[in-house]
Amino acid sequence: MTRRLRIALLSRWYWEENRRSGTAEGGAVQQLAEAMADLGHEVVVLSQSPHVRALEKSQVGKLEVWFSPRDKKHDLITGLRDKWAKRTYHHRKLHSDALALRDFLAQCGPFDVIWTQGEEPDGLVAGFARQLGMTLPPVLIQIYALRYRFENGVPHFQEKPALRLAFRHADRILANSELVAASLSTYADGLLTVEKLQAKTHFVPPNLQHEFFQTAASTDRATTAEPNRVLFLGALNEKKGATVFMEAVRKTAVSKKGAVFVVVGGFTERNPSFARRWEATVEAAQTELAPVQVELLGKIPAAETIRQIQRANVVVLPSLFDEFSRALVEALILGRPVITTKTVGAWPLVSEHACGLVVEPNDPDALARAIDDILAPGTPYAANAQAVAHRLACEYTPEAIARQIAQHLEEIAL
Repeated sequence: MTRRLRIALLSRWYWEENRRSGTAEGGAVQQLAEAMADLGHEVVVLSQSPHVRALEKSQVGKLEVWFSPRDKKHDLITGLRDKWAKRTYHHRKLHSDALALRDFLAQCGPFDVIWTQGEEPDGLVAGFARQLGMTLPPVLIQIYALRYRFENGVPHFQEKPALRLAFRHADRILANSELVAASLSTYADGLLTVEKLQAKTHFVPPNLQHEFFQTAASTDRATTAEPNRVLFLGALNEKKGATVFMEAVRKTAVSKKGAVFVVVGGFTERNPSFARRWEATVEAAQTELAPVQVELLGKIPAAETIRQIQRANVVVLPSLFDEFSRALVEALILGRPVITTKTVGAWPLVSEHACGLVVEPNDPDALARAIDDILAPGTPYAANAQAVAHRLACEYTPEAIARQIAQHLEEIAL
């Protein structure tokens, strides 16, 4: 560590993520921030989650949580400016949030650096504050997700004005995969060229949670892969490619030899069109295969998910677009080979370590061939996945990722 930093962490959903995680340790963001504090840095959190109200000025490990009173009421002029900001940047309370940030810095500062977490609104608030002429410490934006919609299975990125503003005023951008880093060129403009955007952008992957490592350690490690057992792992939505997997199932040669195809995951959004397609593909597969060959397990507890990964011969993650995919890393850490697509951010791990196959997205035929190839006798993929498992388990802890982020924070704070 070059020097001890005082870091302001803007995390809109910091407490919301902790509430959803259902664990005493909190979510990935909290664990990452606590690991940063363990490195000797001081982290002060500004969370604007609606669930933080009862937690004002509370202590969570080494983190002080502060909530701005400006969220409760603002004056007419601020309200009018918020309406303008919503039309311009598609964000409801942008001006009042920028004033809240100013209040936060005045009350709790000074800070060496601002670290914005999660999706774009937090980085947007910092960028907007700078555009208003507010003096801020260096700003680092860490990207976990992008906004996009699908057209014929291809992602089209949205909210360009907001992201352009955020990226223009950031001192450094951390993308959670090379795939995301390459996608950011969409948000360049006359004031922020592609070259300047690329110079700001660096790759730091997301961390896995301690809960995964603890659950994996406590799960029966003697659970062995069952022959010809294929596991789809992911939510039932268009993004994760669930219908592509089910279409591929019918095209595989191993399905004629009694292979079992397991689906772990439930619906995460209201999309009647997708639900109808999913039901049709499942019905078609069940018509052609024996009843015992298709297992639809839905959403299951973490320990059972780990057990299902261990039972599988191969884990299939055929997302049409996925910024990173923690599930891919978790499968490899559990020693199981993976089939994924070139539009999943973590795919280079599969190719680099030869622990699975990478196919084009939205291609059931290519996916079917990959499943048959992985399950062919004598292939090295399973052994390679087991060989790299321990290394990845060390590289994706909150502590390991915190060290990478701390280096970037120290560099821009100098």
